[in-house]
Amino acid sequence: MAVLNHPVQRLLFRWQQGPLGQRWVAALLVIVLILLALLSHAFFTRHQLQQDLQRLPARSTPAIPLAKSSVSNAAQSLQQWPSEDEAEGISGEILAQADAMGMIFERAEFQSLPIEHSSLQIQRIKLPLKGDYLQVRQFLNRVLQAYPSLALSQFKLQRSDVMQTGVEAYVEFSLYTRKREPT
Repeated sequence: MAVLNHPVQRLLFRWQQGPLGQRWVAALLVIVLILLALLSHAFFTRHQLQQDLQRLPARSTPAIPLAKSSVSNAAQSLQQWPSEDEAEGISGEILAQADAMGMIFERAEFQSLPIEHSSLQIQRIKLPLKGDYLQVRQFLNRVLQAYPSLALSQFKLQRSDVMQTGVEAYVEFSLYTRKREPT
């Protein structure tokens, strides 16, 4: 028995001293434990979500009346939107707001486009600005809060040097207005 035990002990000793020694076994054990923990967490989370979904109250009102009320709400809010005649004044106010906040802009482009099969008109306002991050952020926040029919269509920021605090921003707004009533 001692003869057989000696070669086994030598193999075990060499295996422990080699590249696939105890560190490898310990790392494999840790990986298996992490995978088991992740799988049990996923199973528990799924089970909790299913229970939460089952506890939600059943919807008692049909979806069709909700859709009708949202359409009437949209029609009411559309009547509160500015008319096509007011678009130029709003565009001027947006530019004045940028100027009042100390941002620099050399030019602005305006383009009015009707929306087919709709009572809406879009005025695109393309505005390249220069300022710092905070100015641009505050400008966007103020303007979008002030005009509910104004959408931010495109926004790009560029800073050419990491040492500069200023940025170059390209902002494109879409101002939705009601078309003129035919007289």
